[in-house]
Formats: sequence, C-alpha cells, structure tokens
Amino acid sequence: MRSYVLGWLERYVGGAANVLAPSWFTCIGFAGLATLVLMVVLAKRRGIDPATAATAVLWGYVAAVLAGIGVPMLIDAVERAISTGRFQLRWAGMTSFWGYLAAAGAVAYVCKRERLSLARFGDLATIPLGVALVFSRIGCFLGGCDYGKVSSLPWAVRFPAGSPAWRDHVRSGLLPADRAASLPVHPTQLYEALIGVAIVVIAAVLARRAMRPGRLFLVVAATYALGRLVVVEPLRGDAGRGIYAGLSSGQIFSVLVLLAIGAGVLLTRRAATAVATSAALALLVANPLDADAQVFGPEAGPLVPDGPPGEGQAAPVQPDPQPRPPQLDVPQHVDPENLPYAVDELPPRVLGPHERPLFSTGLLLGVAKPVSREQVGTLTGTSLSLGYLPGRFGMWLDFDSYSNNEAKHSTVMGFVSYSQRVTRQLTIGGRTGLGLGLVNFVDPAFSDVAAKTFRGELIAELAIVRHWALWVRPVAIDVISAPELGGAITTYQFRIGAAYRFGSRSNAVRPPQPPPPPPSMPTLVGLP
Repeated sequence: MRSYVLGWLERYVGGAANVLAPSWFTCIGFAGLATLVLMVVLAKRRGIDPATAATAVLWGYVAAVLAGIGVPMLIDAVERAISTGRFQLRWAGMTSFWGYLAAAGAVAYVCKRERLSLARFGDLATIPLGVALVFSRIGCFLGGCDYGKVSSLPWAVRFPAGSPAWRDHVRSGLLPADRAASLPVHPTQLYEALIGVAIVVIAAVLARRAMRPGRLFLVVAATYALGRLVVVEPLRGDAGRGIYAGLSSGQIFSVLVLLAIGAGVLLTRRAATAVATSAALALLVANPLDADAQVFGPEAGPLVPDGPPGEGQAAPVQPDPQPRPPQLDVPQHVDPENLPYAVDELPPRVLGPHERPLFSTGLLLGVAKPVSREQVGTLTGTSLSLGYLPGRFGMWLDFDSYSNNEAKHSTVMGFVSYSQRVTRQLTIGGRTGLGLGLVNFVDPAFSDVAAKTFRGELIAELAIVRHWALWVRPVAIDVISAPELGGAITTYQFRIGAAYRFGSRSNAVRPPQPPPPPPSMPTLVGLP
C-alpha cells in the first residue's frame, strides 16, 4: 500500500516522496516514541517516577524488537533445517505476540528492580499501548503484511503487485502474474488499529474511576485478546503466520491471555476471601468478649472504662520538670559557595548515571528495509558509533556493516546531533550526517560500487549505571546514491545497542554534598 502513497506524494514533492512516505519501520519507530513520551507525561501526573517509566519502556521496546524479529528467524531456521538439513538465519518478518511476551518480561524485571508496583505500571501503560497499536497496525497496512481474506465488501482493499497479498494470490492460482494488484481483501490491519482506538477510549474513561490497581490493565488486555480472537484472526488471509490444530498463532495466544486473566481474577478473589476470613477469625479469637470495642487514635490515651473524674480517667499531662535547651534551626541545604571548608577539600567528582558524559562509544544491532526498491531484500548488521558530546550539540563518527544474500554495505559517516534530557536518566534527540559507502555484490558479475550516503535519525539514550547506557535509534532514513546503482536507494532503519560512557563535561553538576555538622550547643547561663 505504500507504493500508492508514494505515487500520490510524487505529484507534489517529487523525489522527496521516498523519504516522506511512511513505511512499517517508520510507524514502528513512531509507536515506540509515542509510547515513551506518553508514559513520561502520564507518570508525572500520577506520581510515578518518570525515569522509572522511561526505563521500563525502553527495555520493553528493545526486548519486543529482539524477540519479535529473533524468534521468527529462529523458528524459520529450525523448520528449514528439518526440511533441508541446513541451519540458516534469515529475515522472517516480525511476530507481535513474541514481542509482547518479551516486553512484558522486561517491564516486570524493571518494576521489580525499581520497586514499582507492576499493577500500577500496567494501568499507566494502557493508553500508550493503545496509541502504539494504532501506529504499528497502520504500518502493517502500509507494508501490506497481515492482510485479510478475499472479500466483496465495499471497504475491501487491493494491495499492489509485489505485496504479500499479491504474491500469495499468484502462488495459489487465484490471480495471474500480470495483474497489477491483488484481489480485494479485508483490511484487517485497520480493524486492529480500531481496536487500539477502542483501547484508548476505554482506558481514558475507566482511568477516572476508582479501581483496584491492575484491573484497568486486565480490562484492556482482555479487550485486545477478544478483538484478535473474534474480529481480526477469523478474517486474516495470510496462512504463513502459523496455523496449529486449526487455530492461528494469534488465536492461540489470545486464548492463553484470556485464560490467564480469568485464572488471575479467580485466584485474586479467593485470596481476598481467604484473607478477609482469616482476619475475621483472628478478631473473634482475640476479642471474644469485647466485640463492641471502639478504636481510638494514639492521642486518646489508654483505653479505660467511663467514669467520673479521678476514677480511671487519663491523667493530665504534666510539664517536664527538667527544662530543655532551645532548639537551633540547622539548614538542611547549604550553598556550596558558603561551605565552612574549602572547595578543594570536596571529594573527587564521579560520573554518575544521571550525568552526561563527554564521550560515548557503543555497538548497535540494526535492520534496514529498502523502500524505494522493492526487489532489494532487507539488510541486517552492526554499527560502531563514537560520540563527542560537549553540550547539547555533539559530533559522531559511525562505521556500519550491513548485508543480505545479495550484497554487503560498508559505510563510514560523520554526524552532528542535538539532544535534550527528558529525565535524569533519559535523553532524546536527533542526528544528521553524510558519509561514503561501499557496496560489495555477492554475484561476481557485478562490480563493487562506491556511493554517497545521507542519513537522518532519532536517538534516545537511557543511562543504566555509572558508565553504561542503553541506546535506541528507532527511526532512521538512509539514502545511498551512485550512478551505478541506477539512482538513489532509500531505506528505513532502526538500531538498538549498548554504549560505554566516559569523561566528564565541564558543566556537569557536582554530586550533592552532605550538610556541614551542626555547631556545638551553646552553654545557657542560669539553667540548673
């Protein structure tokens, strides 16, 4: 479907349409960014540490991408090894439920480490997850994946030649290979995007009501699972997603989610009933003869029977016979410029996880999807990135190595960046740069090609410990051009990886110092 959008944009912006037309990778990147921003904003409103929310989102995003891509690759490699005897990893698409499971595990780990209630975090994530679902399924619609069955409904859509629906229809004999589009099919991607909209509405309405922590998330999870089970999956037409015992993988996961939610609700009710029963029995055993006793606050004094003054009443508070010296106000926060000791005596500066480094270097794993050449396959590889960050603006040098079954791309690029701290640990921004690339073709009939490269991308950094940080580059637009390549090739890319931070910026803040010891208590003359 993106080719239609591309053709429409070319009428107005010409060659820039390749960059402006969104793809699946673009929408997935924006889904992650929207989730991150919404989680930080909502966390501030609901009294949750924004840094903890951002940490959980980024860890969940990384886990979802790795599992969503890696597990299908592994399953495909095992199936090919059984049938052909060769074990080979290759791009096999992305499965959402594997990503959901991995993200849930990563978020649970972060919440446990940061001592944040997983139920509260789940409730906080309901609206952002609905928004992310809308973005991701629009990306699937543009990419043509997850299409529906053949339909004659007025809103059925035809995907262009080369799309997954077109290829499957040609292979199954439903369509001749010279047709320019597939048969009309259900837009199941948009059906699921509407489920995301419903989730946002439900979460926004129920969030205003008093509910036990975690119940809102369970309602949203059940809504999504029911939507997939009843509405989306029966209308899906891509059998390649996996069919087991007559059920698709999405239906199996949806049933498991609903069973888990039902079991959790039942166990929660039983546990609450057991606790309430145990508490009632304990009260009856402890106070069998005082069932009508009232509860007083700690200021009411000891519990005594009613009577006239002097008979069991609480004794009046007597003044302390020993006078106390007056209390002196000791400042809790002292200006470092007015400390009673020299600045040189301060402990040495230590680069903490909340400070920005002067230098960063990291290794990232990435995926590049060509969008201007449908015949070019997806590339995967690694990037080594070196950064100098004297302030909000920085300079970078990157070395990329990406490949597929047809060619290998090696690139050296220089960047300038702008970044802004969102929380003490999270920094987001963007980079743009130019470089030179070398395309090495596997087929010896093609000679190697040197090409110019331009790239613009969004970046995010999450400081974890003193020197280490998590890097996420969710959206990157890369344009490589050379006459030998027949024009420019545009790819959408995203990368994730780990970085080592070192050095200290001159404008970094010193760690907080303890207040000076209180002055000695003066001697009060005249006191006994």
